[in-house]
Amino acid sequence: MNKDIKPEVLAPAGSTESIYAAVRCGADGIYVGGKDFSARANAVNFSEDELSEAVRFCHLHGVKIYRAMNTVIFDSELEHFRQELIRSAEMGIDGVIIQDLGGAYIAAQTVKDMPRHASTQMTIHTPLGALAAEKLGFCRIVPARELSLEQIRSVCETGVETEVFVHGAQCMCLSGQCYMSALIGSRSANRGQCAQACRLPFSADDRITAESYALSLKDMSLCRHVNELSLAGCASFKIEGRMKRPEYVAAAVTAMKNAVEGKDSLSGDMRVLEAVFSRSGFTDGYLTKKLGREMFGFRRKEDVTAANDVLPQLAALYRSERKSGTMDMHFQAHEGSPAVLEFTADGMSGRIEGRCPEAARNRSITCEDITKQLSKLGDTRYIAGSISCDISEGIMLPAAEINRMRREAAETADRMTVEKNTPQYDISREPLPELYAPKYSGGRQIRVRLKKAETAMRITQSVSMFILPLRECEDMTDTELIKRTAVSLPVFVNDEKRLMSRLEALYMKGFTHYYCENFTHLGVLSRMKDICIHGGTGLNIANSRSLEVCRQLGLTDTELSFELKAVQISRLKAAVPVGIFAYGRLPLMTVRNCPVKAAVGCGKCTGRLTDRTGRCFPVSCDEKEYAQIYNSDILETSDKLSDFSGISFITLDIGDADSTAADRIISRYINGGKPEGAFTRGLYYRGVI
Repeated sequence: MNKDIKPEVLAPAGSTESIYAAVRCGADGIYVGGKDFSARANAVNFSEDELSEAVRFCHLHGVKIYRAMNTVIFDSELEHFRQELIRSAEMGIDGVIIQDLGGAYIAAQTVKDMPRHASTQMTIHTPLGALAAEKLGFCRIVPARELSLEQIRSVCETGVETEVFVHGAQCMCLSGQCYMSALIGSRSANRGQCAQACRLPFSADDRITAESYALSLKDMSLCRHVNELSLAGCASFKIEGRMKRPEYVAAAVTAMKNAVEGKDSLSGDMRVLEAVFSRSGFTDGYLTKKLGREMFGFRRKEDVTAANDVLPQLAALYRSERKSGTMDMHFQAHEGSPAVLEFTADGMSGRIEGRCPEAARNRSITCEDITKQLSKLGDTRYIAGSISCDISEGIMLPAAEINRMRREAAETADRMTVEKNTPQYDISREPLPELYAPKYSGGRQIRVRLKKAETAMRITQSVSMFILPLRECEDMTDTELIKRTAVSLPVFVNDEKRLMSRLEALYMKGFTHYYCENFTHLGVLSRMKDICIHGGTGLNIANSRSLEVCRQLGLTDTELSFELKAVQISRLKAAVPVGIFAYGRLPLMTVRNCPVKAAVGCGKCTGRLTDRTGRCFPVSCDEKEYAQIYNSDILETSDKLSDFSGISFITLDIGDADSTAADRIISRYINGGKPEGAFTRGLYYRGVI
């Protein structure tokens, strides 16, 4: 273990008892959620009073506490979000974890000196993505969980404080890019309401069996790699599990603290971790670049029953108060003067005054008597250090009075410790600045997303812009088509330097339009000059303040989140032109570990997943570095565009359809025709929770 680097062990807590478990087992930091804006809305979470008490308890023990406010926010919630930030600042939260760009804007305006952490929901996974987040005011980033050790090291080398997930459940999808729960059941993962549809049966070969869990990964555990991660420069080791029981928190924190401190207990700790919660064991596949079938697993009966043997011993780890301080005491008692107890704890000193001693009638009080009473620090967080006495002979002071002075000393030391560890912030209660929201003219343009450049060349209908994959753009030579094409970047950037080189070559060919689907893309594109950056749905833009940030970041325009209802879209105050995803198969997931490849291999690829109801979900792996899973039904809005006032463009995702089919679809949208065949309206009318 590198003795110069001691990463923070950051524990999850979804309840008060989990906070006790984390602190008493040695966590350096804790992250929690309130009743609102938590990406784990189904955890118990904390009321305002409970959160305030949690802050006091953590700061009493020198433990940092961060609040996760990492959901996408709607316009109707912006003021409530601001008030929650103010309350969090008033109680002394050590930092907030944020996903929403509008939320980051409000935090910067309201509590500018409160640390802001970029949630893993922002899909940051490269050095330039990290630097872009830092430029926006984030002091720490939580990168994607799908990174290798080398990729984590490259992010850490930027100097941006990096918080890395090291244990717990792994989503199949890149965080922030999962819409499966929303589209299937209106429960948005970006809103903290994920129904974990991916843990249900899915098959890559159309046969649903007892083993058909094609979208369920084993839990991650990187306990064996803490030395490598520490040397890479990680600032914080994050444990997943705000919805888990306190015994799980105790086990995970204990194992991680032991690993960080270099204790030889790994084998035993791993057995306990696997017993308390696992899905057929653990995986480190992303870190070690060993993707494939071995990373998949699901909860079996034996996984559930294994916990029974370890829960009592884990509960015992946090039953008693953690002794985290030493108290030195000096007691003075002289006839005619009040008794005095002077104490020093955690570098702070205090003085407690007591009653005047009386003349002894039978037995005088001794230093031994006083030492005995002052040493009784059992239910406090202190152990007794040095105890000295300066007392006159022939005096008496009741034991009850000495005990009272001892208790008051401990309480005073606690209060001083909490005050020392609780930050004070500069809180602005002024109204937020008025939004810049001009009216955009020029009509409603049509943009078409395609998989092949050849199709674009044969389309005869009026299209303002084609959106094509980077690899297709590299082979294009038609100058006029290049001018009308926006380059679609790979959603997951595996090699940032190579991507930059490819983009520079495209720029030299004349490409000036680029599509940005996440914050990593924004970091990459911010290094290019004289280009137009178009925001994609992957940015999850869902409120007017986020649109203001888009303007400040230099975006030309942006697609809005398709988790918004049509009526919400119409009410937005847009600082940049906005558009909607109007046609095509909506993306459900972006995955690094292709479930079809893992199940049947590329040679037998079916190109789809089937769920227990028989629905088929297309799977595409065109970029090779990742795969995308699409909705079973095609989104159609051709006859509903009048419901979307205020938009400047629509995007039609034609996919791999030929030019004849593409012309027919485009014509239908130009003329407002009725949809053809089976279709869905997506979330534009039913919305999400």
